[in-house]
Amino acid sequence: MKASVIGLGNVFLGDDGFGPLAVETFRCEYECGSDVEVLDLGTPGLDLAPYLYDRELIIVIDAVHVGSPPATLSVFSEADFVSRRAKLRVTGHDPGLWESLAHLRLAGRAPAELVVLGVTPESCVFADGISQSVSNIASQAAAAIAELLVDRGVACRRRPTAAKPNLWWLPIARVERATV
Repeated sequence: MKASVIGLGNVFLGDDGFGPLAVETFRCEYECGSDVEVLDLGTPGLDLAPYLYDRELIIVIDAVHVGSPPATLSVFSEADFVSRRAKLRVTGHDPGLWESLAHLRLAGRAPAELVVLGVTPESCVFADGISQSVSNIASQAAAAIAELLVDRGVACRRRPTAAKPNLWWLPIARVERATV
C-alpha cells in the first residue's frame, strides 16, 4: 500500500504547528517501509496535489475545530469534513487540501482513503509557540498514526531507539523535554 503521513500547519501560529510537530515525533519514534512517505508540508495550497496523487492512504495531521477541549486528539474521515462535523483551521492550507482532492478526483487519481488526525488547538496566535497541553500529546499522536497504518495493513513499528528530532521552531527548553 502506498501511504503518506502529512503534517500541515504553520509553526509560527501557535498550535497550528501541531501537524509538523506530530509528524516529526512520528518520524523519530516509528519506522515504516519505503511505501510510506512522512512529510511536513507546512501550509501548501494547490501544490499539495502531487503528494496526494495515486496514494492509497493519506493521513493528514492538523489543528481542527470540533468544539472539544484544547489538546483533544480526534480521528476524522473525509466525510466528517463534508458533513461539517469538523473544520480544519482557517488558514492558507485548508482550501488547498479540498481543492487538490477535487482536482485529483476529476483526473481519477485521488487517494482511496483520507484520514485526518486532528488536535483541538488552545491558541493559534502568531509567535506564541505550541501550547504545552498540545505539545504534550505529540507522542500520543505518533502512536495514533502508527495504529492507523497498522490497522490498514501497513508495516510500521516503534524504533528501538528514537531518532533525534529536528524541532528548529521550538524554544530550546521544549526541544530538550521532547527528546527525554
